[in-house]
Amino acid sequence: MFQGLLIFAIAGVVLIGAFFVLIGRRHQYEESGSPEDVLTDEEFRRIEFGDEDI
Repeated sequence: MFQGLLIFAIAGVVLIGAFFVLIGRRHQYEESGSPEDVLTDEEFRRIEFGDEDI
């Protein structure tokens, strides 16, 4: 019984560690956005409101 709890605890620690690694990578990815990802005001209005006559 003790072995099963130990294995379960180790698996939980590994999953928690993987979660924090993924969260860290996501923040790193979001902070390093490329200039192509930034919309100008004209592009935003065209996409959001359908303004084609600008």
